[in-house]
Amino acid sequence: MGKLAKWNPVKEMLELKDDFDRLIDRFFSREFDIWEGARAFDVDIYEDADNVVIKAEIPGMNKEDISVTLTDDTVTISGKKAEEKKIERENYYRKEIRTGSFSRSFTLPCAVDKEKVKATYKNGILEIILPKSEKEKEKEIKIQVE
Repeated sequence: MGKLAKWNPVKEMLELKDDFDRLIDRFFSREFDIWEGARAFDVDIYEDADNVVIKAEIPGMNKEDISVTLTDDTVTISGKKAEEKKIERENYYRKEIRTGSFSRSFTLPCAVDKEKVKATYKNGILEIILPKSEKEKEKEIKIQVE
């Protein structure tokens, strides 16, 4: 007859944790393509008296591979990051640098002058300056006291 093993709940919890860690590693690896539709890059969006400003952190790209589209009250930033060279998956220890297409859209808080929009890309930061339309700019009204 076989030997009875003493149950060790701590060991089982550690094994469960290891299994969960492996599952998370697989989910965020190239085995699951989460680039499409996932949050592809981080942004800061703010406004001052004259402009709405969008700063997007998109490192490792050429400016020619990034597209900015303005329609009505929505700005869309999209692009495609090509894989540098093909390496077989079996030779990877970890693959976190994403490649492929990405896109994010943002609704603007106010109307902007589409003819004066400027975009620059330097050191991995895309900056889009969207001047507010004249009717959106805050106007100071002087109050006369009699």
